Amino acid sequence: MRYIFYFLLFISLLSCEDMETVVQIEMPPIQKELVIECYLEAGKPFRLLLTESKDFFENLDECPFVRGATVVISHNGVRDTLTEAPFFNNNCDPDDIIPYGFFPFLNHDSTRFFNFGSSTICPSDFNNPFTVEVWDTSGRYATATTQFIPVSPIEKFLTESNSSGEFYALLSTIDDISTEDYYRLVLHKTSLTKKGSGSIPIPVARNPKFDRTLDDGGVFAGKEVTTASNYKFESGDTLIGTIYHIDKNYHDYLESVSDAQSANASPFGQPAVVKTNVIGGQGIFAFLSYDRDTIYIP
Repeated sequence: MRYIFYFLLFISLLSCEDMETVVQIEMPPIQKELVIECYLEAGKPFRLLLTESKDFFENLDECPFVRGATVVISHNGVRDTLTEAPFFNNNCDPDDIIPYGFFPFLNHDSTRFFNFGSSTICPSDFNNPFTVEVWDTSGRYATATTQFIPVSPIEKFLTESNSSGEFYALLSTIDDISTEDYYRLVLHKTSLTKKGSGSIPIPVARNPKFDRTLDDGGVFAGKEVTTASNYKFESGDTLIGTIYHIDKNYHDYLESVSDAQSANASPFGQPAVVKTNVIGGQGIFAFLSYDRDTIYIP
């Protein structure tokens, strides 16, 4: 009986010898889209980052910046054409002598950088919408519209310690019960920028100690909208707290970007679609209204 078993096993192994087959799956070509990232700030110049989407298997070290495009921001019948920043190469290394290969336009606190900008100062107009339009040299066109939104002031920004001398930070604002509101509460430590090997400050706002999007959603309606960190700080730390009052489009964009990043990092994650208010492309066009404060832990 034992010999019959080994004989059958031998025959089975022979039959599996040619079962290894290399399958090549041809991926359909993906149409690259314009990606607009533009945040308007009252009293600040117009700034816009223009890139294009990439294929999943494309070389991520190649810069995605779109060159030579026409970028126009319109408001109340006035059209302002933005100027492209000076490019020197396509190097995306942020620590190079010329970070990202060009001299970018920076916002006033250097938390973000842009490759298109204007000297025109953005007005604080509650009534009239702002529109952005982009035409590139390949014939692609994208547009989006946004509206001014008022600041929601910081109500509390404080730290408290535990018995071990470790501190947590709390940040809050008061919700307006008469409106549907969305918020982004962000905490940074020490600084919003750093210096690379070059002379240009490099944004580090992408590395906050917490970054949370919230909506009143019946939970905070008319009450204090608040969030807090863990006990992760110590005496001598400097903390920067920012509360953004945002619209639904920007809230949904941030939430979907977070979902997409989580899905991309997990082989078992469900694909996530990034929500956008850009027609003919991807990204976000939004008004940034925020209150910011800095505290030092003695």
